Amino acid sequence: MRLGPLLTLDAFVRLRGTGEAAQGLGVSQSAVIKTLKHAEEELDLSLAVTIQGRLVPTPEALALVQRAQPLFATLRRARHEADMIRVGMADRLRVATVPGLAHSILPPAIAQTRRSLSEAVAVEIMFDHVREHLAAGEVDLGLSYGPMQTPDIEDLPLGESPLVCVLAGGHPLARRRELTRADLEGERLVSYAPDGVSSADSFQSALIGAGLAGQIAITVRHTDTACHLVREGVGLAVVDGFVISSNLVEGLLTLPLEQSPPVTAYAHQRRGSALGRPARLLLDELQGRRMP
Repeated sequence: MRLGPLLTLDAFVRLRGTGEAAQGLGVSQSAVIKTLKHAEEELDLSLAVTIQGRLVPTPEALALVQRAQPLFATLRRARHEADMIRVGMADRLRVATVPGLAHSILPPAIAQTRRSLSEAVAVEIMFDHVREHLAAGEVDLGLSYGPMQTPDIEDLPLGESPLVCVLAGGHPLARRRELTRADLEGERLVSYAPDGVSSADSFQSALIGAGLAGQIAITVRHTDTACHLVREGVGLAVVDGFVISSNLVEGLLTLPLEQSPPVTAYAHQRRGSALGRPARLLLDELQGRRMP
């Protein structure tokens, strides 16, 4: 099956209709229908069925497009690379990260790394889908809260940090030097949702170990959201101590949580794939940084 008909089938499946696929591809609806019919003849498969006057994908079409996802990912990567080359960004540093670490350990490491790089080297930071970006070769390094434990990805521990509590200066607990689980009883707690990346999310494990997982009233993806909620008096945030290195907690108090289990930050790279100089410098900086 040629790439053109496969892309037409993908648009038909994603957009759930021949008219929608035609609009997305910039062709006529009749051209989409004709391409689907030719594909059915070539593959000897039923790819479309009429339901209530509309052509919709068959289970066979859905299965075929699912199997072709690695090919589509490669194609998206090639198009992205072409775009980067066209705008003069062929030489660059690409990182995929969970939001929590993007707001803490990554910015100072990027700043230090940039001092050793030419201004021609662009930096591209992507949020979430760390495993997928790495597997597709779309990034050089990934950052998350736990090992991925997959054969093609190498997990590199960067350091540990305890959980800390972020609260406004006027909070009744602000006079304490550290907080206990008992202190947090009855408090409205804000914290991160699972990162959706790691096979063992050390941040969520720390929340469970501290006995706080069941007390989280508001979950967020980004540290700045948690800090803004604290400033607005919505609650008290429980985050990792890596955030202390950022300016997000400026004007707020950060107090350690007594007997907190550790949170571990990890870097990830494709196993057997040599890092370019920009990524190597960034990894060295991340591994050499003093963690809180």
